[in-house]
Amino acid sequence: MNRTHLECAAERLAAERGYAFHALGQEAQPAVVRTYPAALLQPLALRSVEGRTHGRAVYDLTLRLLCKGAGLSPEARSEAFAALEDDLLGLFSELSQDEKVIAVEALEIRPSAFTLTPHGELSQTASARIVTWF
Repeated sequence: MNRTHLECAAERLAAERGYAFHALGQEAQPAVVRTYPAALLQPLALRSVEGRTHGRAVYDLTLRLLCKGAGLSPEARSEAFAALEDDLLGLFSELSQDEKVIAVEALEIRPSAFTLTPHGELSQTASARIVTWF
């Protein structure tokens, strides 16, 4: 239940920022990206559970934001990376206020050195440990 709730929350928060949302399967599927900006959610990993009928569940959540990057000047690329980082910070900040989320821990945001598609996009990947209650 918390997995579905987190996936829906990530989709809602990405859509509010104008990103086309895609939840990926076990293998990376960059071909699903048709429009930019886009958000790719990797499958959530359940790290730990405490309790039986109620308690805590901890998930690893990885979200990648992509935007058009082909033909951008170095200054424009730098601005685009900064905008993606700001969107990720805002998204995870809002996620931390969700009714089922206790905390967002160990947030790490890093730019990608390589493209996932032949479109020449720019991307930033955020990974965090999400502590939820059930």
